[in-house]
Amino acid sequence: MSKDDMEIIRGSGSVYADFGDPDAETKQMKAYLSAEIIKALDQHKLTVRQAAKQTGITAADISRIRNADLGRFTLDRLVRVLGRLGQKVEMKVREAA
Repeated sequence: MSKDDMEIIRGSGSVYADFGDPDAETKQMKAYLSAEIIKALDQHKLTVRQAAKQTGITAADISRIRNADLGRFTLDRLVRVLGRLGQKVEMKVREAA
């Protein structure tokens, strides 16, 4: 396939929505929150065990977040973890385009 045969398609910003996932918004929010958790863990240089102790979740769950295995997590649980890492979550709701 040559580059002339390719079509460029602009994504929506959510891979889940682009592939028609019916739960796209929730999965996108979980991915965003988990990325913020990972950023906070890295900034504080916390080990998995230290993070588990500080957040009140298991070391295995910290590893799941780091590996983007988010099926066991609810949005409120991820927000709670961020709070225990000293982060504040703010929400903004707007009309769909």
